[in-house]
Amino acid sequence: MTREQIEQALRRAEELTGQIRGSLDRAVGLMGQRVWTGPAADRFGGELTAQRQVLLNACTSAVDELRALLARTER
Repeated sequence: MTREQIEQALRRAEELTGQIRGSLDRAVGLMGQRVWTGPAADRFGGELTAQRQVLLNACTSAVDELRALLARTER
């Protein structure tokens, strides 16, 4: 990959991470409003929160890897 391609991939990864974070934060926030209640809602809310963290960790890892690759790439 060229430096330009890495920079482009990094920008896109950062953009998508922000979109994912915003979408999942809204979903988790809606679950907190207790519109849907009961055991199934509680399970879903817990799973949603856990999956949110897994996905955000993966996104952060991808961004970190691209930053590290960029740092190793000659100008």
